[in-house]
Amino acid sequence: MHRKSKLLTRLLAGAGLALTLAGTAAAQPARTVVTLWSWSPVAPTMKEMVAAIEKAHPDIEVKATIQPHTAYYTALKAAAASGGLPDIIGLPPGAYTQQYRSHLQDLAATAEQLWGKDWQKHFAPALLEQARLGNPKGDNGFYTLPEEAEVLNIWYNRAAFAKAKIAHPPQNFDEMAADAKKLHAAGYIPFYQGGATGLFDGWVYMQIAAQTDLPDLMAAEKGAAVWDKPGMVAAAKVWQRMFTDHVVQAGALSALQYPTGANLFAAGRVGMISLGSWWLQETALSDKPELKTMSGYGKFFFPALQPGGKPSPVLGGVDVGWGITKAAESSPKVEAAARVVLKELISGAAEQVALDQLNDLPAFGGMQPSHPLPAHLKELYDTYISELQTAHPHAVGNPVVFDALVSNLQAIGAGSKQPAAAMAAVQKVAQSQAAQ
Repeated sequence: MHRKSKLLTRLLAGAGLALTLAGTAAAQPARTVVTLWSWSPVAPTMKEMVAAIEKAHPDIEVKATIQPHTAYYTALKAAAASGGLPDIIGLPPGAYTQQYRSHLQDLAATAEQLWGKDWQKHFAPALLEQARLGNPKGDNGFYTLPEEAEVLNIWYNRAAFAKAKIAHPPQNFDEMAADAKKLHAAGYIPFYQGGATGLFDGWVYMQIAAQTDLPDLMAAEKGAAVWDKPGMVAAAKVWQRMFTDHVVQAGALSALQYPTGANLFAAGRVGMISLGSWWLQETALSDKPELKTMSGYGKFFFPALQPGGKPSPVLGGVDVGWGITKAAESSPKVEAAARVVLKELISGAAEQVALDQLNDLPAFGGMQPSHPLPAHLKELYDTYISELQTAHPHAVGNPVVFDALVSNLQAIGAGSKQPAAAMAAVQKVAQSQAAQ
């Protein structure tokens, strides 16, 4: 009898505890969950950004999924086809944004709600123009808004150059080809090209075309069918030489820029690689002194194609823009919370985290890192901020045309197409799209 009484007492006590816990749980309102997918900012940075958002807004939970470029776009395409997109997605401007435009909200009214009627004053006109790149004629909607901006260039490893007895970055293409041979002989991958990552194929080509025919490149980005112009074909011939002159590594067309190329560059195994201002993020991701302060790295623009010529002009613009999908409309609470998250990502606590880790350059005016930078790092950062002011756009607006460009550049690299024929094929697609 005594044992049964003790058991009953325990059961009653347990029940009371369960009721107390249930009452406590009931007293705490459930947080509104906002789902977010992107390739950028990098996962460690995004984790801290999410923490900053949730600290500022305890009633919101952000479930963020960050993947490398190729895996992310594969997952995004599948989710769009199956109706499973998250509430917020990160996209580059132009072709990638246009590919998902039908799934995205026009954010003009949201921006006015978040930053006032004169909200556009907070963004450089070039960034706003690029955010709408590729919109159908008469459509002035903003389907993404930029969080960060970028400048494209080529980075090099100073230790690799020293070991290969290369005194300075190449001044022209012939020097770059010669430097590639020296780097290879010294045991390095000369110029890493992630040829299976189409975005970077397009970017390298555009850096070259900015030298051979900048006006037509700018027109082509906006939809003009000018891909077979002499200057555009000339750029394709230089792209071909990247492979035939063995500037890029063997097997480049099956390689990925992220994570493989970036990891190899960070590990000191690559001499040169086409990246951009976002490489500064490595200062927050590594404990290596050469990365922590960027002392082991330098940058240059694609070198002059002819001796005595000028390097490529600055290309840049929006790095990552955020769009709120129509999936968020399924719940008023989720949609409202998604707008709060959007503001924090672009101009609030989350963007401050990204800036303090130098994830890239701020798109929203007036924001800057909150801590002092080492001398070399500050010089790099300040240079990028200055270069961004005069940067030419670096994105093709039409996704069908961009896909045609990438596939034909890859065919040139593989040797299955000659430059003139490849660019004629891109031109045919561009003409068809223009007619539509």
